[in-house]
Amino acid sequence: MRAEWRANIWMALEMLLVSVVLFVLADKIYTVVATINEPLGFNTEHCYILRVRELSEAAPEYREYENQGERWSDLLTLKQRLQARPEISAVTMSSNAIPYNPNNSTNQLDIDTFSMADAPLLRRAVDPDFFKVFRIEGAEGQSAEELGEILQKERIIPSDNALLRKAGIRSLKPLYGKQMVLGGVDTLTLRASFKPMKYSDYQTVHGWAGASMFENFNPRYYLGFMEGLSVRVKDFMDKDFMERLMADADGDLKVGNWYVASVESFDKIREDYNRNAKAETRNTVVCALFLLLNIFLGILGTFWFRTQQRNREIALRMVSGATKIDIFRRIVGEGEILLLLVTPIAIVIDFLLTHYEFTSWYDGYFEPVHFCVSVLVAWILMALMIAIGIYFPARRAMTISPAVAMKTD
Repeated sequence: MRAEWRANIWMALEMLLVSVVLFVLADKIYTVVATINEPLGFNTEHCYILRVRELSEAAPEYREYENQGERWSDLLTLKQRLQARPEISAVTMSSNAIPYNPNNSTNQLDIDTFSMADAPLLRRAVDPDFFKVFRIEGAEGQSAEELGEILQKERIIPSDNALLRKAGIRSLKPLYGKQMVLGGVDTLTLRASFKPMKYSDYQTVHGWAGASMFENFNPRYYLGFMEGLSVRVKDFMDKDFMERLMADADGDLKVGNWYVASVESFDKIREDYNRNAKAETRNTVVCALFLLLNIFLGILGTFWFRTQQRNREIALRMVSGATKIDIFRRIVGEGEILLLLVTPIAIVIDFLLTHYEFTSWYDGYFEPVHFCVSVLVAWILMALMIAIGIYFPARRAMTISPAVAMKTD
């Protein structure tokens, strides 16, 4: 190896470059796989959203309310009638809160000594039954009912990772009992947090949309922005649910000026919302695998050519009594030694790329497991490419008669 130091330096530089590229690819695929496999934090199975509307003033059945209290009372009556239906287990109203919803609103929530002026949280205005409909749990295992009671008393419940991007704090549990300030005005007390909810199936809970808070639904502020009434249907009672519900839209499900205009399954909402992200993710993985294949063929060709150039050396060693195992061990070992020599340098470059966020953002600029897995995958792929690139031409060379190999230019 010392005698061939010039060739080995170029080979080492090639290995270094390829190792870094493989690290970036491994990092990207790791991020995609880890994101998809994260818990959603909610459950939309057997859930539907009812788009509720009000009659226009031109409608014959329109009734003018004397005050907003009557308007709110009629909506609550409609909700109660839905709750009374035998196939429905829970009903909730919300604003900018349902899963797979492209509409957002934010507000500043300072927690203890941490000011969130530059990192406002997504605000999800919900009533206490929202937790039951979408089966959301507290960070300490609180049930949906318990979270609902806390929301009524304290008005605000933040996600457990609300301070992750701001201060690197992964859980709010040590801060329970501390003060919160909403919008720089209202002073509240942190009593609980909920398990973080993903914004969609293909967005990590560690991202900007993972930090959020539930705010108690106040009709004074949110009634005009209500996205509808979401319902959870009891298991095995989904069959013809939408048809049966709309059949009663002009009967029991019409209260005052309120009526149910349409109903949609969250299965369809989820599919529609994820369609573009799913296609983008698929394309990303395919491109990464295609690039990986090209890298593999390039490294394979390099070591194939390099090994074929050593036919005379292999023949000479065989004549000298070396076994096939000895030859494989020596030739493959040289390639792996070069890889080991460049690996520390590659790791330093990988770390710098991660530190300065040139790689995929998943759980902070440096997350040990993420980084180590990506480095290990890149190293294993390089080691396999080297071994395969050497094995086949070396095996072929050992089938050639030593006399013939020694004559070959």
